[in-house]
Amino acid sequence: MTDLIESEDELLDPPAGPAVAAPPHRLASALHRLRERTPLGAGEEIDPDRRRRLGLAALLAVAIAAGAGATGVAVHSRDLDHAQTRTQDRVLLHLLGGGASMNFGGDISQDIGAPGTFQTPLSADFTVAVRNDGAKPLQVTAVGIAVPGVDVVAAAPATTLAPGDSESLTSRVAVHCTAADLPRYPSGVTLTVRTPAADGKAAGAPTSLPLAFDAGHPSALPLASNGVFTEVDGFSTTSTSSFYQLCGDVLTMIPPRVSATASPGDASQRNPVVGYTLHIDNSPDAAQMAVVLAKPPAVPGVSAQTDLAGPEQIGSQGLDVNVTDRITDCDAFGTYLAVRGGATQAPEALNAATPIGLQPVDPRFQTTPTPLSITAQAVFDGVTPGTADLQSTLLTQLAAVCPML
Repeated sequence: MTDLIESEDELLDPPAGPAVAAPPHRLASALHRLRERTPLGAGEEIDPDRRRRLGLAALLAVAIAAGAGATGVAVHSRDLDHAQTRTQDRVLLHLLGGGASMNFGGDISQDIGAPGTFQTPLSADFTVAVRNDGAKPLQVTAVGIAVPGVDVVAAAPATTLAPGDSESLTSRVAVHCTAADLPRYPSGVTLTVRTPAADGKAAGAPTSLPLAFDAGHPSALPLASNGVFTEVDGFSTTSTSSFYQLCGDVLTMIPPRVSATASPGDASQRNPVVGYTLHIDNSPDAAQMAVVLAKPPAVPGVSAQTDLAGPEQIGSQGLDVNVTDRITDCDAFGTYLAVRGGATQAPEALNAATPIGLQPVDPRFQTTPTPLSITAQAVFDGVTPGTADLQSTLLTQLAAVCPML
């Protein structure tokens, strides 16, 4: 029983002995096992000649890899230089302004009048501006314009652009305003470009370069390509990128005929009212309507009113509108006339205050209404045959209202 107890004590508290070696680190053990699996194996277990051959083979592989890397770098560098050269040779022709600019009739020196009818295609200058941002000169040999309802009459001449140069390319086109498929804006052009002949080298092969316009890029600049107002038959036109605005502007140059008749009345200082009736003929080529101007022209001392309640289309029999001019200040009116030739200019001054405008019925061509006074001006001058009676009647009524005139 005592021996048994002593044995249990020995198990619980074993006698001291030599220290057991700590197990190797796991990573070191893994590297040891990996080394044993390599072709070289343990140093004491491999033939020295085999070890030398394997070492030389490893060095040769490293040298081959290094040589291939250096060759790849050289090839890549050469490819980059070639790509840069190709980039410099690319066509870098940029559109300026985002679209085309159009002017009716072109330069005023050509003295082109308005078309006799809206059915006649109108002549216009179609201009695009480009800049050469490439490293070599470029020659633009053709400007392709493909727009429904538009014919190219005269193409823009060939133009050579040095690097960094800008140029306007102008073609003459005929616009069919009555074409059902005429778009509001052109969508773009296609330029034919090439490198020009130089230093004994032939010109390069032509390349088609499409240029897309910005969607809707109208211009309200009232300047022609020569930098001045374009005026045709007394009407000023504007530069625009819209075919509809171009047609609307031209339509104002084909106004309907207007006649005027003085309204009977008892004009006096107590009743300072002068009136007349305007008859507007129908325009069969393009339907128009009469509208009340939001801001009628101001004539000092005159307040003009009309019985036109709102937009009214001019029918086949024409349209009659009445205008009533109330003289509110004889002195102010007299001063206004004094700097314009005197009392004989009074009928034209009354016409200038007419609060009525003309506008196309077709919403595509509606622009700022044209004052009816521009169309009716000849009726009030007293010089045009058949207008003397109107001028005489109006002057008599004005003299009754303002004796000092």
